[in-house]
Amino acid sequence: MEANKLETGFFNKARETMSQDQRIHILTEKLKEIVNHAYQHSSAFRKKMRQVGCLPEDIQTIDDLEKLPITRREDLVEAQKSFPPFGGYEAAPREKMRRIYVSPGPVYEPGPWEYDDTRWSQALFAAGFRKGDLIQNTFNYHLWPFAFILDDSLKMIGCSVIPSGPGNSLVQLTIMQKLGVTGIVAAPSFLMTLTQRAESQGLNPQKDLNLKAGFVTSEMFPETLRKLLESKLGIPISQAYGTVTTGCLAYECPARGGMHLCDDVIIEIVDPETGKKMPKGSTGEIVATNFNKTYPMIRFATGDLSFLKDEPCTCGRTSPKIGKILGRTDQVTKVKGTFIHPWQTDEIISRFSEVEKYQVVITQKGHVDHMIFRIELRDESVNRDILRAKLERAIKELLNVKGEVEFVVRGAIYDRYKKIDDQRKWDGK
Repeated sequence: MEANKLETGFFNKARETMSQDQRIHILTEKLKEIVNHAYQHSSAFRKKMRQVGCLPEDIQTIDDLEKLPITRREDLVEAQKSFPPFGGYEAAPREKMRRIYVSPGPVYEPGPWEYDDTRWSQALFAAGFRKGDLIQNTFNYHLWPFAFILDDSLKMIGCSVIPSGPGNSLVQLTIMQKLGVTGIVAAPSFLMTLTQRAESQGLNPQKDLNLKAGFVTSEMFPETLRKLLESKLGIPISQAYGTVTTGCLAYECPARGGMHLCDDVIIEIVDPETGKKMPKGSTGEIVATNFNKTYPMIRFATGDLSFLKDEPCTCGRTSPKIGKILGRTDQVTKVKGTFIHPWQTDEIISRFSEVEKYQVVITQKGHVDHMIFRIELRDESVNRDILRAKLERAIKELLNVKGEVEFVVRGAIYDRYKKIDDQRKWDGK
């Protein structure tokens, strides 16, 4: 119903409707430029290229990317431990960095002095945000980059922004009513929380709020949840896909049916084992190359699985699309928009000698993620209340996500178990 209420148009029509030959030519030239820049200024990237016997002049086409090694998030973590603070992946001096963000790990991520990446702006514009709109940004402004990136991107459109951050749902609703907020950006689960809180306060979101469009990202967004939210709020809700390390990679247009690849990034769908490109239409891992000269990510593996769709779109955009995110390549998962890695959970448990074995179980109740640490104890005589409080505090501090602790009997966690067991069910799965 609501998709056809989206305003049509383009943030940058020339770029979003260029021919595929034009797009490949532009991306090829940018690729050669960023590889040269990274080789000269990033010691980590230069080392990786030399390890595979590759020089910048060997990269002349997008297909030549396969000659280069893939970088994963755990590579950044390990490199930063060995060569602090940025692990050699930075390609600009510190005085050229306007902000330095801190992501879970921790991973220190430098931002350029001037943010001029328009990919998130394209996504937000396609979601229906326009000049003069007042947008409530509910992503976290504390240490993490994403809220600031959205803030800058909304400014490029001409929107005013309320930097509300997450939580405080009652205060958020008051702000929306008093100021006449016209658009909201949020994780899907938090948008559902706001909707439910509005209804519990006796509000009719369609009549008592002034929203005209919503934008969600950072979590899975099943169609059942979209339909529910759109029916309750009476607005179109669009999604985009990206990572804080590589930026926006794909976004929905009013026609829906997949997400258009952004025109200023190179996306590959590869075999996770070999790094080789998969045949068109086949499922593989999403690998991205951006052109950020402060912190270039060349062949950064997202860990997410999807496939390419290359049919024409009625919206007029000419870039290919990716289909829905089908899952992960490993046990890494997202809880309330935050990546949870096995090595992070191992680090938490390593601080507690009382724990014999553990398993993290992710479930979902009412479209809200729940994370439970199932714990087997070495000694049943320990004070469980005190240990539970300490564990839950450590989980929150290290993962930035709330988790509950559940003690189980010895033997309840079977051998060869999944360390992170994601039991959530998504549309089509």
